[in-house]
Amino acid sequence: MKKYWITNLRVFATLTVVLLHAASFGIIQVGKISLNDWWICHVINIFGRFAVPVFVMLSGYLLLGKYEDLNTFLSKRFSRVFIPFLIWSLIYMIYANFSVFPSEKTAWEIGAFAKRLLIGGGGGSGHFWFVYMLLGLYFFTPIISRWIQQAPEKEIIFFIILWFVGNVIYGFVNIIFKFQISLELRYFSGYIGYFILGYWLGNKEINFSKYLLLFIFLASWAVSAYVCYVISFQKGKYVYDFTDYLSPSVMLMTVSIFLLFKKAFDKEFLPKIMSELDISSFGIFLVHFLVLRFLSRNYQINYTFIHPLIGIFVHYFLCIIISFLIVKILSKIPKIGNWLVG
Repeated sequence: MKKYWITNLRVFATLTVVLLHAASFGIIQVGKISLNDWWICHVINIFGRFAVPVFVMLSGYLLLGKYEDLNTFLSKRFSRVFIPFLIWSLIYMIYANFSVFPSEKTAWEIGAFAKRLLIGGGGGSGHFWFVYMLLGLYFFTPIISRWIQQAPEKEIIFFIILWFVGNVIYGFVNIIFKFQISLELRYFSGYIGYFILGYWLGNKEINFSKYLLLFIFLASWAVSAYVCYVISFQKGKYVYDFTDYLSPSVMLMTVSIFLLFKKAFDKEFLPKIMSELDISSFGIFLVHFLVLRFLSRNYQINYTFIHPLIGIFVHYFLCIIISFLIVKILSKIPKIGNWLVG
């Protein structure tokens, strides 16, 4: 039986990542644009913070416990993710070398390009940090899958609790009380927790009301937005600490939207459109920031050219349409289409 909520959530998260980045052009302008304009960019950006960790949760749900053979798993995952990522990393770097921004340029040397690939962010492709993180999780998947196939539920919960403590409690103690706990919990840190959480919540019946889940999401969104606003304007620059993907409010946004889609959106919706967007989701992720930047820099289509609420959404919808068309055209190229868009 097909689980429509997975497709619906993956497409929603893909579209939301693009919206988040369209709004991000304005959030760093703390004190440089009107407060109303900044708040519009800020609130939209905060709304999208769930999207990246939701992708990790979906990957955990779909991959963990289903692993069988090392060679098959690695070849399938890396051919679908690593090769398109490598190609687009080079495209971003080459494109940026013709821009007017020196910080985005890479010396025309093989060694310089290789170094940028290793450290990430070449050509302004900062959003590719997600792929670096995902590839690391793929390396770990065979090991985690063997464990999770045999682990009792209490061991999985034990892991998730230690992950939460290591990421949230330790972080708050460090920020608020200015000291660092020495008990080593780094083994439970990072996005591996979302990976395992996705597997556990995806396979477990959680009897929360959809209205409660929606309330948790909205409340967490509001708290994230307000706390970030206060701290950013105190320091005179945008502070990401409380909107980080591993911050408690973003964790709550992520878990609540994951469970909300599983509970309330497990139904077919615009099947042809959703199927096309789902197939194209990774390609859209790869290409979209290049399109956003092109529209903003070459045509000033961003939050500034009109009222920011309208500007952001014009920027966003144009980017979605152009990115989708690029992905569909590239996917039709014989033999190498999948290498280009995943």
